[in-house]
This record gives sequence, structure tokens and C-alpha cells, in this order.
Amino acid sequence: MPGPPGPPGPPGEVIQPLPIQSPKKTRRSPEGMMADAADNILDYDGMDEIFVSLNSLKQDIERMKYPEGSQNNPARTCKDLQLSHPEFPDGEYWIDPNQGCSGDSFKVYCNFTAGGETCIYADKKSEGLSYVDVEGNNINQVQMTFLRLLSASARQNFTYSCHQSVAWHDAVSNNYDKALRFLGSNDEEISYDNSPFITALHDGCALRKGYARTVLEINTLKIDQLPLADVMISDFGDQNQKFGFEVGPACFLG
Repeated sequence: MPGPPGPPGPPGEVIQPLPIQSPKKTRRSPEGMMADAADNILDYDGMDEIFVSLNSLKQDIERMKYPEGSQNNPARTCKDLQLSHPEFPDGEYWIDPNQGCSGDSFKVYCNFTAGGETCIYADKKSEGLSYVDVEGNNINQVQMTFLRLLSASARQNFTYSCHQSVAWHDAVSNNYDKALRFLGSNDEEISYDNSPFITALHDGCALRKGYARTVLEINTLKIDQLPLADVMISDFGDQNQKFGFEVGPACFLG
């Protein structure tokens, strides 16, 4: 059984609430308000510049991924252009192998039928062997270096027109002692006795009878050899001998 209730305890202390202090209002000067507004405007301008830069970068990437072969949107090589546009026909297009400023891009012949070859031409106005784009402009060495770096093979034809002069095989002596000798762009000598990359597509000069022609093709994995830099003719000097030659385009395949 519970016992009787005890006497009441002493009264508790009453805690008064703290007074509520309202924050002090500060008056801002018009100059300060204008400065804040100007800062906000600068922030928005900065964002606009960032968005413009990002959009420009996006467009540059899209142009690199999908080149058109135009002067403003050149491809690195004809092979790259073919991969982006397999429906494009053979023809003349702009390329920029070093992918720097498109101002140094140049126009070439793209042989898509042969797998996407990039072809440059011998300069017919030059006394020696030099090469130009399809518009007759010189190609700078930096672009040529990059074109070679982007290629896996290269080929070039050389047509020799003859009158009683051997170009490749000498059918009378049954040897190649008087075969043409070429100098590559890398200063290597290229001929029958030191290169497996030369093939006679047609050798009408072998018989040394009348007028004929021989067509040689250099198809090499040593990219630095092409385009050809010079040629040495061995079977020449007799009174009745005549010759001429035509240098074909140098075509690079990546």
C-alpha cells in the first residue's frame, strides 16, 4: 500500500525570455549598388564568352570528325575524307595534313577508287623534278612531311619514250645493266639492282627497235622515297638514239 503524500516543495524559478533584437538596417550608397550591378553584368559577359568559346570548340571538333574537303573544312588526307564521306566521287579536294590553320591547306586529286589515294603532280614548268598541287602551287615541306607520316604506302609511275634506247630490261643482252636509276626524296638510289619496289608495267623499249615506251611503277612501303627527285639515263649517246619521259603523280595511301 502507498503511504500518504508528502509536503509540497519550494516554488521554482521563472526564467525570463531573452529580448529579441532586430538587425540594424544599414543604408547603402547609390555608388555601391551600381558597383554590384556592374559586377553582375561582368559575370554575365564572362559566361557569354565561355559559351562562345565552347561552341567554337565544338564546331572545330565536328569539322575534324566530318571534313568536307573544302578550303574552309579540309581533310587530313583523301583516306580520311573517304572514311567520312564514302559516297564522294574521285576528284579534286582540299587537304591539310598538319591540321593547323587551314590557310596552308592545298588541293589534291583524291583517287577513292584506289582506296583513298592522295595524289600530287610533277611541275611541268620546272627544269628539275619538283611537285605542286592541282592548282600549280608549291607544297611546303611541313605539309609533305605530315602527308608521309599519315601514309602507309606510296606509288608513282614513270613513262620513258624511246627510240633504240633501253629503259629497263635489255632483251638483246638479257640483263638490266642499262636500267634507269632514280633518286628518291630521301636521297636513296632506286633501281633494279637495289629495290624490290619497281615493276615494269610495260617494257616496249627492251628490244631497242624503233619508237616505243616503257612504263615503270614504283610502289613502295618506304614512304620517304617518293616523290622521285631525279632520274639517270644510261642507254643514251648513239646518233640514232632518242628519248623523252613523263613523270606521273605521286600518290600516298594512308
